[in-house]
Amino acid sequence: MSQTTVIIATSMKRTEWLINRSLRSVYNQENVNTELINVLIVDDNKDEKEFFNVKKAITKLRERLNLSTRQFPTNTIRNTETKFNSGTGAWNTGIKTVYSINKSGFIAILDDDDEYLPNHLNICISKINEHTLAVFQSLEWKNHDNSIVKFPLNLKKLTPLDFFKGNPGVQGSNMFFKTESLIAINGFDENLPNTTDRDLMIRFLQHVEPLIAISVIEKVGVIHYNHNKEKVNNNLPLKQKGLDLFYAKYKNQFSESAFQDSLKRAKHFFNYQYSK
Repeated sequence: MSQTTVIIATSMKRTEWLINRSLRSVYNQENVNTELINVLIVDDNKDEKEFFNVKKAITKLRERLNLSTRQFPTNTIRNTETKFNSGTGAWNTGIKTVYSINKSGFIAILDDDDEYLPNHLNICISKINEHTLAVFQSLEWKNHDNSIVKFPLNLKKLTPLDFFKGNPGVQGSNMFFKTESLIAINGFDENLPNTTDRDLMIRFLQHVEPLIAISVIEKVGVIHYNHNKEKVNNNLPLKQKGLDLFYAKYKNQFSESAFQDSLKRAKHFFNYQYSK
């Protein structure tokens, strides 16, 4: 059985969420071989002292949960790529680190303010076969007012066109990739300050046959917390810049009608104004 590494990039001093929500949800995974689930925390905090706070908090959490060193082996490293820019450098640091240690296996990504439901990794791992390059399980958004938004997955909607036009239901925390497939597309685009998940999915889907390479799990396995505190998509001027770069990169690859559909969504959610 191949190893799975959960990569969690942490920033903005969200250590409490990292420990008590995100990482705890990994340690609470059920029906998995805990010795084959590795965890890699990549620190992207501007305050260098936070790295030591994170390590200390992880040690305390593992002690509270009575985890041995062989259960969910966990390491914490610093981001060595582009810093403080949407987490892309931190993700790529993690991806490259995992690949340097074990070129086979899978990578699961989790944001430091989201959580896995207890059977998420078990279900993803159970879907792996010799052709699998990615497994995506449905997630739901929990908004700051406690309302819930569901994002049901449909394999037929996982196309470059659908990700250009919007988000068909795959984003950071429900990404589960074969490590080699992320290396093959050079990981995340570190030039983008946001819209990074859509960009990654477009590039990934342009090089695979989804019906063979991808498994979709309709049952919800991940909770994304759509809070109103500081995060990438809450900075609208930065979102404007990110979408400018995104459209400069992809506009000519899709039809004008698809571009207009994408713009309509961007204006609705982010008050985006396109300028040539």
